[in-house]
Amino acid sequence: MYRELTNLLPAHKSRAFRREYFFRLATVALVLLAAVTLMGGFMLLPAYVSFSQELKAKEVQLSQLDSALQSAQEKEVGERLARLTSDAAHLERLEQLPSGSTAVRAVLQVPREGIRITRVAFTPVGEESRMMLSGTATTREALRRYNLALSELPFVALSELPISTYAKETDLEFIITLTGPFTP
Repeated sequence: MYRELTNLLPAHKSRAFRREYFFRLATVALVLLAAVTLMGGFMLLPAYVSFSQELKAKEVQLSQLDSALQSAQEKEVGERLARLTSDAAHLERLEQLPSGSTAVRAVLQVPREGIRITRVAFTPVGEESRMMLSGTATTREALRRYNLALSELPFVALSELPISTYAKETDLEFIITLTGPFTP
């Protein structure tokens, strides 16, 4: 067959034919592209639905965890508040009790010739606070004067010195127990 074909159409008809051919080709390509896009969208629809359901489930789980965390934090804050309230009440009670340093300072200001104090123990309990003084006295008379001076303090209700302490003449070891409010 002969390879070169002769076109008998005039030039303007040949251009119109070519233009119409490319127009149809572009239309088919656009329709095909639209069909592929729609089919791709339909194929993505199950994945979108699955993702949406999973997202809702995660949001519900997140809200549950958030509420559980808030309740745990509220519980922790409540416990801390109770502990702080307890500490504040304890500090208020301590404010009413006599100060140990003030009580010891006041007792040590009492003249104590011939008395050497080796140990002081103080227990604040309010009106029935106790202080124990231990040490040695050079003579019975020095110990008696010191005990009498302690019992005359305005914040001491009772001064107890066991009678057995006077058993020796010199170098007497003693323990004097003072009871009272200790608020000079």
